[in-house]
Amino acid sequence: MPKVGGGRAKGAARRPGPSPSSRLARDSHVTLYRQIAEWLEGEIAEGRLAPQARLEPEHALMRRFGVSRITVRQAIHHLAERGLILRKQGKGTFVAGPAAPHEPRDPRGFFEILLSQGPGSEARLLRFGAEVPPAEAARALGLEPGEQAVGLERLYLRDGEPVAVAESWLTPEARRVSWADAESHSTHSILQNLLGIQIARTDIGVRSAFAGRALRRQLKLPSHVPMLVLTRVSCDVQGTGLEFTRFAVNSESDEFTLSARGAVPVRTVLKPTAAVG
Repeated sequence: MPKVGGGRAKGAARRPGPSPSSRLARDSHVTLYRQIAEWLEGEIAEGRLAPQARLEPEHALMRRFGVSRITVRQAIHHLAERGLILRKQGKGTFVAGPAAPHEPRDPRGFFEILLSQGPGSEARLLRFGAEVPPAEAARALGLEPGEQAVGLERLYLRDGEPVAVAESWLTPEARRVSWADAESHSTHSILQNLLGIQIARTDIGVRSAFAGRALRRQLKLPSHVPMLVLTRVSCDVQGTGLEFTRFAVNSESDEFTLSARGAVPVRTVLKPTAAVG
C-alpha cells in the first residue's frame, strides 16, 4: 500500500532545486562575479566544499553559472584575495585549509615543528658554508666588516608545496659542522647539540612584507599576497650573537601564534620598524 501523508514514495525522483544561474540577480547592483564568489563562499562555509577540495575548472563554472570566463576569473580572484582558495600552478585551484600555527617560542623551532606535521612535510637544505653575511646579520653576530659567518638556507614544503624559506647565519665556530649534519639538525640543535654552545636568550620579531621576485618564485606567492617574516637572534650568556635567522612564511598557509601567561602589555611587544621596499 502506498504511504500516505505527503512522503515521497521510495524510488521517486527528487525534484531538482533552482540552478545557481537562475538565482543570480542579473539586474542587481551587486556584480555577477561578487554574487558567484558569495555563492562559492557559502558552499565553503557549509562544508559542501571541504578544505583542500579542488574547485571546478573555469569551463565548468562558466556552464554552472551561465557567465563568461572573465566573470568566473574575477570571482576566483576575489576568493583568492580573501584567502579562501589557493591556486597551485599546474594543479588547479583548491579550497584553503586552516593555517598551520607556529609558536615562535617553541623550543623545537620551525625545523622540528614542520617535520612533525606529517609524512608530507619536508625541509631541503639549499645552501651551507662560510660567507660574508649581510649587514644586519653581521651586527647581530658582532662580526667585523668582511668577517665570515656560516650561512645556510632551507626550503620548507608541505605535501610538495613550499610554505617557508629560512636564511640563517651562525657563529664562525659552525664551520666544523658538515653538510650532512646541517641537513638533519635545526640551527638551535647545531649550536647546542653539535657545538655544545648554550643559548641564553632569543629575541624574536614578526612583521608582514611583500616578497621580492626570487623569494616570491620560491614560495609561489602571487604578487598581491604578503608573506610573514620572523626574525630571530640567539645569544649566549655574555650576550654574544650566535645565530641570526630570517623566516619568510607563506601567509596563506601558515601563521605564527604566541601564548603567554597573564597579560602582555602591548608596549613590550610592538615597536616601529623600517619600511619594507
